[in-house]
Amino acid sequence: MNLPELSPQLLSLDGYATKAMAEKAKSVPGVINMAFGEPAFGPPCSSKQAIEEMDLNWGAFLDASKRYESNRGMPELRAAIAHYYDRRYGLQVDPDSEILITHGGVEAISLAALVTTDPGERVLITDPSYMLYSRALQTLGRQPECVSRQITEHEYENAPDWGVNGKAKALIVNSPENPSGYVLSDKDFAGLSDFVEKQGLWLIHDEVYDSMAFARPHKPARAVSALNDRSILINSFSKKYGVPGLRIGWMCAPAPVIDLAAKLHDYMYLGVNILSERIALRLISDESADKWMDETSDLLGRRANQLIETLIPEKGFVWRRKPLGSMFAFPDVSDLAARLGQENAEGAGRAVADWLLETHKVAAIPGFVYGPTSASSLRMILCSDDETFERGLAALASL
Repeated sequence: MNLPELSPQLLSLDGYATKAMAEKAKSVPGVINMAFGEPAFGPPCSSKQAIEEMDLNWGAFLDASKRYESNRGMPELRAAIAHYYDRRYGLQVDPDSEILITHGGVEAISLAALVTTDPGERVLITDPSYMLYSRALQTLGRQPECVSRQITEHEYENAPDWGVNGKAKALIVNSPENPSGYVLSDKDFAGLSDFVEKQGLWLIHDEVYDSMAFARPHKPARAVSALNDRSILINSFSKKYGVPGLRIGWMCAPAPVIDLAAKLHDYMYLGVNILSERIALRLISDESADKWMDETSDLLGRRANQLIETLIPEKGFVWRRKPLGSMFAFPDVSDLAARLGQENAEGAGRAVADWLLETHKVAAIPGFVYGPTSASSLRMILCSDDETFERGLAALASL
């Protein structure tokens, strides 16, 4: 059959490498998953009764499924999100004009790029960074430009010295970060404030792991006075409440940004799933779940320390960045690859990832997918169930 041509631009893009590698690992019998970041924890049990009684019944289903949601999302959910920012970070936002409900955080990122740039314009991302940023930007016809960060205690403090030529329109930062676990400090925000003002940039702060900052406090960019009017916050229920299948996220930004994003959201999506919104409302309105989130963050911090204590230089692991938050650890494995005599064109991280899967059935993600300077690293998740994490720790301790 002679089909018409498909999009050359999309055909040229690589697939979602992290998911592809995780799916490959799942085919290995007895595999120990330290690769794919689907949290085993959550949702908090304190919300169970309200969700069962109010949302998981025939009447609630019919009411939610017989109409489209408004383009900005459920007013009650937006108000609850505004209260979440106030009680956890002391940040006041207007739920009517500064919050938009989206299909997960990924849609919010795409909308942020679309409303701040035109096709062909550049968006800065840093190395390392979540691989989906560059792919999403390319899909949208934007040009990702990668900036390498120096590994220091405050990695964005020297942002004004990055040498960017002033032609980009936005900068995406992820804090707490996937894959490294880095968390922005006050000194970082000072550097970023200076940088985005001088460059005339929007700052897009992906903060989906905000509740998981275990070694340095999280701060939303809009809580920094110098950044409030030029920052766009991206957030989601997926990770913090352990419900990635719910597919509810949000954007928090100055009113003109939300106005434009809501119009575009209507063009492309016609609103989000109302039943999912209602469940999200139960979760974020349950203030007792804040304690559960804090306890989960403490657990992730303990697991990070266990990995650091287990993966020592004598075993070929170097912690150039110790995780400060999120669900991930990102050690350098150059020495281990050299010791094993393992080589790969995609870097030491890929060589060690392949070796670990083949010899110890431990699945991890090689660092090259997060940026060229990260090719010698390996990303491991901290969010598995207790048994899987302990099995992984034991396997790594035996190296």
